[in-house]
Amino acid sequence: MKFYHHIGLFLVIAFARVSILSAQDRPQETLRLEQAIALALENNQALQIEQKRVEISTERNSRGNAGLLPTLRLIGDANYTNNAADLTIRTFQPNPPIVRFDEDGVASTTVQGVAQLDYTVFAGFSGKYRYKLLQSENEVANLQQRATINETILSVSRLFLEIAKLQRREELLLETLEITQERISRIRDRKSFGKATGLDILNAETDLNRDRTSLDNVLLAKNTLKRDLNFLIGYEAERRYWVSAVYNTMEVSSLEDIKAAVVANNPNLLLAREGVQISENQIGLARSRSLPRIGVFANYGYFYQENDVQQLAEITNVGYTVGGRLTMDIFNGGQNKSVIRAAKLEKEVIQLEREQLEDRLVTDAVTQVNRITILEDQLERERLNLGTFQEAYERTEERFKNGKATNLDVRDAQTSLLNAQISVVELQADLMIAHISLRKLIGKI
Repeated sequence: MKFYHHIGLFLVIAFARVSILSAQDRPQETLRLEQAIALALENNQALQIEQKRVEISTERNSRGNAGLLPTLRLIGDANYTNNAADLTIRTFQPNPPIVRFDEDGVASTTVQGVAQLDYTVFAGFSGKYRYKLLQSENEVANLQQRATINETILSVSRLFLEIAKLQRREELLLETLEITQERISRIRDRKSFGKATGLDILNAETDLNRDRTSLDNVLLAKNTLKRDLNFLIGYEAERRYWVSAVYNTMEVSSLEDIKAAVVANNPNLLLAREGVQISENQIGLARSRSLPRIGVFANYGYFYQENDVQQLAEITNVGYTVGGRLTMDIFNGGQNKSVIRAAKLEKEVIQLEREQLEDRLVTDAVTQVNRITILEDQLERERLNLGTFQEAYERTEERFKNGKATNLDVRDAQTSLLNAQISVVELQADLMIAHISLRKLIGKI
């Protein structure tokens, strides 16, 4: 399957910030998004099924299967019979008027072979419509494969980026745990000098336990999503790796260009249009049944017969025969009219469904553009907030070291900084997912 070698380069991802996890804690294997997508396209059984359907439809897509080419057949037959025969023959003479044979063991041998060529000269254009239907079948298989590829890429990307968000949250929580543990040590030292109380230590240890619980929940969610991703990419369920991601900025075209791209390239919409074309060809095929059909044939054959009781004891024929046939249904109980009406109604239904699908896809694309705009604004604000929270935390930490701030002050500043860091990472991932979703809608993943 060569299609996964041409996936858009915008999916290349790696984390910008160095992980705080030590080398022994982090899995040795690193997985990038483009690797995950390539594995999914290689191993996904749904795509393998779609690929086989494309191969089947390609094999079926020929003029011969549409009945537009002549057929050449070799027909051979041989038989031997041995019967008891009681045969009465009129002589049409006064004497004797009849002759009777009553024999046992009457043998008859027949051998014949024919090479016959058949060709339909005209069949009400049914061959043309059958060929168009075969071409549509092939196009539908290719479009279904495209749609499945797009959906697979989007599913893998969502899982991968959700794992990246949880992985980054895990890093930040580990960093928070380390800082909290150091602060508990300082509080204990201060308590030994009478500058802190047991309640201060208890509060700090409570904060530590809460962070550990949050970390457990993050690890549980991350490992669950990894199992789902491993299923899609063909990995063992418990295989461990480190996802590597960076969030690149993508340009968004104008709304009008995006709407036009959705209408022109979305594979699901193209499938709906192909359905309309198939309905038109079905109508043409139904109408062709009311027209005459002309066929010609030619054969060259050999015939030999030997018989014990026939007047001609032995017959041998070698030669050719040519001929033609014209057939036309004058009346078949109104079947053609019924089929044509049903095909027209089916076309109207498919057209309405196509229009409905087009409206929905265009609306979804506009929604994604608006979502991208909102996420970009939110990300810009959160980046500004992150700088503020970082500065506030550093100042509070310094004041805590000098005994001018309490543990609760440090904890509040630490929590605000952690939330801001998480918010930035999650907005980056959500923005990336929105871009990928938009590219899926315009059929350009």
